Amino acid sequence: MIKKLSPIIVLLSCQNVYAEKSFDGVYIFTSAGQTDFSDMTTQSDINQTESRLLTSLLNQFSIDNPDVELPQYTVDLSAQDTSTSLSFGMGYIFSEHIAVEASYQYLGTVKLTGQVRDSDNNSANYTATGLTSGFDLRTVLRTPIYKGFEAFINWGAILWSRETRTNYEFANESRKSISKNDGLEVVFGAGIQYLAAKSFGASLIWEQYNINQENADVIRATLLYDFDIPQ
Repeated sequence: MIKKLSPIIVLLSCQNVYAEKSFDGVYIFTSAGQTDFSDMTTQSDINQTESRLLTSLLNQFSIDNPDVELPQYTVDLSAQDTSTSLSFGMGYIFSEHIAVEASYQYLGTVKLTGQVRDSDNNSANYTATGLTSGFDLRTVLRTPIYKGFEAFINWGAILWSRETRTNYEFANESRKSISKNDGLEVVFGAGIQYLAAKSFGASLIWEQYNINQENADVIRATLLYDFDIPQ
């Protein structure tokens, strides 16, 4: 983490007089980018999901067929671990270097898909899709660097929720389930912002969200509109 943020920290420690304009007061923003959920879909995570699925299948089979020998199931799952990220929110600038932001974050979906086969080579399709979103509040520390460009870091907390939908289809049978969980976790990031003419700006941001004790990394481009005239 320190290595990732060290260039920004160095910039923030310098007294720089290159900026010619900055935002003031209230601003709104919207952004789009990509979320990387690979920390949540390691091979170990996939193996654990396969193991839980096998246990569930065997338990259900033993309940439905108490006098029949348990079949041999095999499970083969793969992960789709990148997704589109969207957000919108509002910020308030207290001074040249400090602002606060509140926003809604759609972090996207992570998906596991694959097949289950029994000893008779009958196959079933399996899909599990987890959609993650939330509301965050953060502090932004920024500094001008050169002619309208600013560097910044931010940190705060996100109140997140995830809805996971599971669909298992075997022959004429279909089993579906929905589970939900939520939590309050940390978020931090860093980026570069350009303040264009009048009240418009744009930024490129890297952020990391801690979701259920696992990381989701986001790269996004943001457009901003300031309600006050730039200084």
